[in-house]
Amino acid sequence: RRERAVRREALAKAITAAREKAGLTQSQLAQASGLSRSAIVRLEKGEASVSSDRLWDLARALGTRPSALLAVAEADDAAADTLD
Repeated sequence: RRERAVRREALAKAITAAREKAGLTQSQLAQASGLSRSAIVRLEKGEASVSSDRLWDLARALGTRPSALLAVAEADDAAADTLD
Protein backbone atom coordinates (compact mmCIF):
# COMPACT_ATOMS: atom_id res chain seq x y z
CA ARG A 1 0.00 0.00 0.00
CA ARG A 2 2.77 2.44 0.90
CA GLU A 3 4.49 1.78 -2.43
CA ARG A 4 1.32 2.71 -4.30
CA ALA A 5 1.04 5.95 -2.37
CA VAL A 6 4.66 6.82 -3.16
CA ARG A 7 4.07 6.16 -6.86
CA ARG A 8 0.87 8.24 -6.89
CA GLU A 9 2.68 11.10 -5.16
CA ALA A 10 5.50 11.01 -7.72
CA LEU A 11 3.04 11.09 -10.61
CA ALA A 12 1.10 13.85 -8.85
CA LYS A 13 4.24 15.99 -8.75
CA ALA A 14 4.90 15.27 -12.44
CA ILE A 15 1.36 16.26 -13.45
CA THR A 16 1.45 19.40 -11.33
CA ALA A 17 4.82 20.46 -12.73
CA ALA A 18 3.66 19.84 -16.30
CA ARG A 19 0.47 21.82 -15.68
CA GLU A 20 2.38 24.74 -14.24
CA LYS A 21 4.91 24.62 -17.10
CA ALA A 22 2.00 24.69 -19.57
CA GLY A 23 0.60 27.74 -17.76
CA LEU A 24 -2.71 26.05 -17.03
CA THR A 25 -4.93 26.27 -13.99
CA GLN A 26 -6.47 23.12 -12.60
CA SER A 27 -9.78 24.17 -14.11
CA GLN A 28 -8.22 24.70 -17.53
CA LEU A 29 -6.52 21.31 -17.38
CA ALA A 30 -9.79 19.70 -16.36
CA GLN A 31 -11.60 21.25 -19.30
CA ALA A 32 -8.87 20.37 -21.80
CA SER A 33 -8.50 16.78 -20.58
CA GLY A 34 -12.14 15.93 -20.00
CA LEU A 35 -11.60 15.22 -16.30
CA SER A 36 -13.43 17.08 -13.57
CA ARG A 37 -11.61 19.74 -11.58
CA SER A 38 -12.08 17.63 -8.45
CA ALA A 39 -10.39 14.71 -10.22
CA ILE A 40 -7.44 16.95 -11.11
CA VAL A 41 -7.21 18.11 -7.49
CA ARG A 42 -7.24 14.52 -6.21
CA LEU A 43 -4.60 13.48 -8.76
CA GLU A 44 -2.35 16.41 -7.87
CA LYS A 45 -2.67 15.59 -4.17
CA GLY A 46 -1.71 11.99 -4.85
CA GLU A 47 -5.06 10.81 -3.52
CA ALA A 48 -6.16 9.07 -6.72
CA SER A 49 -4.61 6.90 -9.35
CA VAL A 50 -5.10 7.50 -13.06
CA SER A 51 -6.09 5.02 -15.74
CA SER A 52 -3.98 4.69 -18.86
CA ASP A 53 -6.73 6.31 -20.94
CA ARG A 54 -6.88 9.30 -18.62
CA LEU A 55 -3.10 9.57 -18.55
CA TRP A 56 -3.15 9.93 -22.34
CA ASP A 57 -5.91 12.58 -22.07
CA LEU A 58 -3.88 14.50 -19.49
CA ALA A 59 -0.69 14.29 -21.54
CA ARG A 60 -2.46 15.58 -24.66
CA ALA A 61 -3.95 18.49 -22.70
CA LEU A 62 -0.52 19.27 -21.24
CA GLY A 63 1.22 19.18 -24.62
CA THR A 64 3.40 16.23 -23.70
CA ARG A 65 3.43 12.44 -23.87
CA PRO A 66 2.36 9.93 -21.23
CA SER A 67 5.88 8.53 -21.23
CA ALA A 68 7.27 11.96 -20.32
CA LEU A 69 4.98 12.19 -17.29
CA LEU A 70 5.93 8.68 -16.23
CA ALA A 71 9.64 9.40 -16.73
CA VAL A 72 9.43 12.37 -14.38
CA ALA A 73 7.59 10.25 -11.81
CA GLU A 74 10.12 7.42 -12.19
CA ALA A 75 12.98 9.87 -11.63
CA ASP A 76 11.63 10.50 -8.13
CA ASP A 77 14.00 8.54 -5.87
CA ALA A 78 11.27 7.21 -3.58
CA ALA A 79 9.16 6.06 -6.51
CA ALA A 80 12.15 4.49 -8.25
CA ASP A 81 12.94 2.55 -5.07
CA THR A 82 9.55 0.82 -5.37
CA LEU A 83 10.81 -0.82 -8.58
CA ASP A 84 13.55 -2.73 -6.77
